[in-house]
Amino acid sequence: MFSAHQDIPRQSLYEILAANETVNSLDFSDMEFRDMDLSGKSFTGCRFSRSVFVNAKLDRCRFRMCFFDFARFSRCSITAADIQFTSFAGVHINDTTFENSDLLHDNFNGLLSGNVSFNDSDLYNSRFVMATLKDTSFQNCNLKKTMFHQTTRVKVSFRSSNTREAIFDKGETPE
Repeated sequence: MFSAHQDIPRQSLYEILAANETVNSLDFSDMEFRDMDLSGKSFTGCRFSRSVFVNAKLDRCRFRMCFFDFARFSRCSITAADIQFTSFAGVHINDTTFENSDLLHDNFNGLLSGNVSFNDSDLYNSRFVMATLKDTSFQNCNLKKTMFHQTTRVKVSFRSSNTREAIFDKGETPE
C-alpha cells in the first residue's frame, strides 16, 4: 500500500497536503501537524503513525483504512468526520473533540484519553480494549457492538447512549 515516505521529502508531503483535497497511500509517519487546518480532506490508506497533532482542525475529514498508531492529539477538532476501518492503537488524545462523527469499525485499543468528547457520534463496532479513558464523554452515541474490554474509566459519561448494545467485560456496568 505504501512504503516509508516513498522517497518523498517531508516538505513535499506538507505541500501535497496543502494542494490536494484527496490523498491516497502516503506515509506521514513521525510528522508534526501544528496549527494546521486539514478540514474536508479525504485520506485513504495513509499512515500517520507516531505523528503529533496540536491545535489541528480535521473537521469533516474522511479517513478510510488509515493508521494513527501511537500518534498524539492535543487540542484538536475532529468534528463531523467520517472515519472507518482506521487504527488509533496506542494513541494519546487530550482536549480533543470527535463530536458528531461516524467512527465505524475503528481500533482505539490502548488509547489514553483525557478531556475527550465523542458526543453525538456513531461508534458502531469500534474497539476500546485496554484503553484508559479519563474525563471522556460518549453522550448520545451509537455504541452497538462497540467493545470496552479491560478499560480503565474515570469520569466517563455514557448518558443517552445505547450501552446495552455495547460489549463490556462480564459483570461490568458502563458507569
